[in-house]
Amino acid sequence: MYRSTSPIVVGLDVGTTKVCTLIARVLPEGWDVVSFATVPSRGVQRATIVDLNEATTAIVNSIERAEQSAGIEVHSAWVGITGHHIRAYPVEVTLQVPDEEGRVTQELLDALIERAKKARNIPEDHSILHTIPRQFAIDGVGGIRKPLGLSAREIKMRALVVTAATSFMRNLATCVRQAGVEVENMVLEPLAAGMSVLTESERELGTALLDIGGGTTDVAVFIENSLVDTFAIPVGGNHVTRDLAIGLRTPLEEAERLKVVHGCALPEKVSSDEVVEVMELGRGKPRPVPKRALAEIIEPRMRELFELAAERLARNGWFPLLAGGVVLTGGGSLLGNAVELAQSVFGLPVRLGEPSLPPGAPQDLKSPIYATVVGLVLHGIQHYRSATEVTAPWWQRLESLWKRLRRWMPW
Repeated sequence: MYRSTSPIVVGLDVGTTKVCTLIARVLPEGWDVVSFATVPSRGVQRATIVDLNEATTAIVNSIERAEQSAGIEVHSAWVGITGHHIRAYPVEVTLQVPDEEGRVTQELLDALIERAKKARNIPEDHSILHTIPRQFAIDGVGGIRKPLGLSAREIKMRALVVTAATSFMRNLATCVRQAGVEVENMVLEPLAAGMSVLTESERELGTALLDIGGGTTDVAVFIENSLVDTFAIPVGGNHVTRDLAIGLRTPLEEAERLKVVHGCALPEKVSSDEVVEVMELGRGKPRPVPKRALAEIIEPRMRELFELAAERLARNGWFPLLAGGVVLTGGGSLLGNAVELAQSVFGLPVRLGEPSLPPGAPQDLKSPIYATVVGLVLHGIQHYRSATEVTAPWWQRLESLWKRLRRWMPW
């Protein structure tokens, strides 16, 4: 049985192709991995839950495997959320600083956040997921990131309000709770992935992150160490698999295997002499197929994905600000020569993004496949550390800490 006096943080990534659970321990100077588990996803299509029972079963299986490996019972988790329903709204709000205070207090910053939430007309079927401060200006002087405690008469805040479909949030929460786990909070998956795979310089200079999942590709833009835009492309790795299945007349399982083992996004990188064995649909026996034929099926779909993302980034005016280039992550980024194809489409430096892990972490986790679940844990750890900082009266800090410890400690 796992025993520790350190707080425990759990990340839960419910994706189209897999469900991942990562259990981590918060250390005074970092964190370490206690256990993780991955199972095939069920009841989820294009990041949308279509069968509550099947999705719940997959979540239960993933959590139980992680619990058994760790010898610990999971009570709550930081849950990732994504999908084509995600919306992002830039807002700008202003407040006058009371004369009797004359400086920026935490209460004033909280009031700015609340005003930002009401600054845009959010669709009735959406709920606010995050309100992310980008930049502050005090008495007309901008470029301020940490205004707390500064003298001021007026403070202005630019922020990004991120919303999600209320029905999807409720369905996801229902599945997690039916699995016997409370939702600590829901976190935008590309925001989590960005914490996991981007360097501080990339987040500061301006970088677009593409998290290529099974059903969708999440795009997030980070500038000046803040999320400034996010959207989803309705194309992912499963579309490549289906294209192969149709083009080669082979079962989906065989198409997935061919994609993973022999897939390439650039036909010119494949020798015309190479041949692979493909199980033919309905016949149960393999037939030889030129390997380049696979690449000729894969390339148009991957090019479409990158072109859709590039068109949206250009339309929103981000291209001139992407000094850090583009980072690919997620399972779809592992496709052979995907980085080279992306470079030709974006005309920017492109690299593969792997999650940043503590020393001693399982090497299996150091894969773009696990970028989101690692980021969920990092988000939870950051939230835990912020909650325990000296920012409130001692009795409030003690009450808040006690509530969180009851969730995080393995009792």
